Amino acid sequence: MKVKLAPHAGFCNGVKHALKLALEAAQQGEHVYTLGPLVHNGAVVDFLTKQGIKVIHSPEEVESGTILIRTHGVTPEVLSKLNSKNIKVIDATCSFVRKVQLLAQKLKERGYIILICGDRTHPEVEGLLGWAGGDALVIPEELDKIEKLLKEQEKVALISQTTQRESVFSAVSEQVKEVLPQVQVHKTICKATTLRQKAAAALAEEVDLMVVVGGEQSSNTRKLAQVCQEKVETWLIADVNDLPAKLPSHIKLIGVTAGASTPDWTIKEVFEKMDEEKFEETKNEETAPYPGHKIEVGKVLPGKVAQVTEDEAYVDIGYKTEAILPKGEFYLEEGQTLQDCLSVDDDINVLVLKINEDDDKVIVSQRRLCKEKRWQELEDAFQNSITIQGKVKEIVPAGIIIDLKYGIEGFMPGSLVDIRYIPDFEQFAGEELSFKIIELNRERDKVILSRKQVQEEENEKKKAETLSSLQVDDIIKGTVKRLTDFGAFVDVGGIDGLVHISELSWQRVEHPSDVLSVGDEIEVKVLEIIPERERISLSLRKAQPDPWTKVPDMFTIGEIVEGKITRIVNFGAFLELIPGVEGLVHISQMADYHVKHASEIISEGDRVKVKILDINPDAKRISLSIKAAQSVLKNGEKKQMQQQESNGSNVTLGDVFGDLFDK
Repeated sequence: MKVKLAPHAGFCNGVKHALKLALEAAQQGEHVYTLGPLVHNGAVVDFLTKQGIKVIHSPEEVESGTILIRTHGVTPEVLSKLNSKNIKVIDATCSFVRKVQLLAQKLKERGYIILICGDRTHPEVEGLLGWAGGDALVIPEELDKIEKLLKEQEKVALISQTTQRESVFSAVSEQVKEVLPQVQVHKTICKATTLRQKAAAALAEEVDLMVVVGGEQSSNTRKLAQVCQEKVETWLIADVNDLPAKLPSHIKLIGVTAGASTPDWTIKEVFEKMDEEKFEETKNEETAPYPGHKIEVGKVLPGKVAQVTEDEAYVDIGYKTEAILPKGEFYLEEGQTLQDCLSVDDDINVLVLKINEDDDKVIVSQRRLCKEKRWQELEDAFQNSITIQGKVKEIVPAGIIIDLKYGIEGFMPGSLVDIRYIPDFEQFAGEELSFKIIELNRERDKVILSRKQVQEEENEKKKAETLSSLQVDDIIKGTVKRLTDFGAFVDVGGIDGLVHISELSWQRVEHPSDVLSVGDEIEVKVLEIIPERERISLSLRKAQPDPWTKVPDMFTIGEIVEGKITRIVNFGAFLELIPGVEGLVHISQMADYHVKHASEIISEGDRVKVKILDINPDAKRISLSIKAAQSVLKNGEKKQMQQQESNGSNVTLGDVFGDLFDK
């Protein structure tokens, strides 16, 4: 009989983190309480109780000490109540659960009614209901209510409990879409849960029996058992004590997996028990969850550096002899030596590689431990969409190679380097870049990175901040990004607003390029904001003084002025007096004879003299007359000629021929 352990079995990163926080708080001498069991596993709860960590079910049960919020999270109301108390709060809500809570809150604020695929009695779903609002529904339990309550509702969103089975979520999604085709589906199942279930299902196809280790009260453990039962005979056990004394004779290969609430020590006990040929019942001895320094191959141990040479270091790990750390098993940057990185009495964690009990020689590695830890960090970053950093190691034709440390490299395709098209990546050589992992395959050492995704998310965040902070009539600065026939697009903080061609200038504009160029820094006035459509209307001219305010000081009724004809229409012509101010010459004011169309006597671009008949600055209207101006001018010329003739009648012959007389 052989036993095989499925990958991804046991504690997820969120549970490990919560357990670590609880133990650290208890070790500091604090009175620590968890709001509900930290995990749905009796052995873990018993272990925590022995460490002085107690379970409470409401904030009112304690007045002092430390309360830890477990990975399932809580409602906003409970969170507010906790923060209002004079007590220390440690929020260990799983980062993925927190992400779903914020999504529910965001959808609620946008007017969506939210459907949650999950179990209403599960603590995570109870918390999500608080973030999703009072009209949220839990399905499939309340599937019959959605048609009646939501048929006329355009905004409906479907999310999921993070530990839900993918097959269940897919089936529920299809059922909802039949009733509500407009539903917006968000697949919020934790990737760790999916990986664990897929690995268990794959192993179940190979074995004669699957053993799922974990408490029946754990939702993800029950779902894990269901996945396995669909493939092969499956036992759900809490711990090693639930195993039978003997196995059926036909069982040759056993598969083992465990839920996210199951600690490593319980899995190990079960695995080792079944790996024995005799398969006898375990002795009723208490096994310590965290045993002392037992030296075993594959075990990670804390140590202290005792000596450092050029080729190796000696580390005290609590064994009868010091462990040997070869130079090749320590991670060194290019050009570094062991002496550069290690000193006597330095604390260091190492992985036991080999034990030779004959000469008490133990070989350990720091490099493999660091690499393993780094892979775990990368997997966590991948699963939780965390932004990380790395240094550009090499530029290749298809993109960029990034050093992810400890011998791990990632590849960033050229299309994912930047939002914009980058023809040459040499500018990034040696640079430290921020990015997200969009694909990870540890078995093939494949890590695909995207800097573009980080930029897009930052732009979305900046865009949302801009939309929420802007107010109509604000005067703001922006950068011209693009010109079109109908206007200019201006970046005002992560989002482009439109300055329509009619809002570019107080003057008539033929094309936006007559006024602006791409890259110009300008001030604009906010005319309209439509957040749901991410639309902002702007005005360049209204951010500048209105030229009509100058009209009363510059012009008077009856004054003769000169201007340029800008437009000819059926009823007359418009004449520009100053930039941004036009007056109308009605067709009846064109000449002292009948004019059928203004184009008979004037053309666009002509400069003509006009008389101001009327000024109305409030209505932005000035009435002009070419006919009256010509009449005034003609009368003026006639008077001048008469005056010259009058002056000429007093001329004497002496005035004209005086010189001749002198001669």
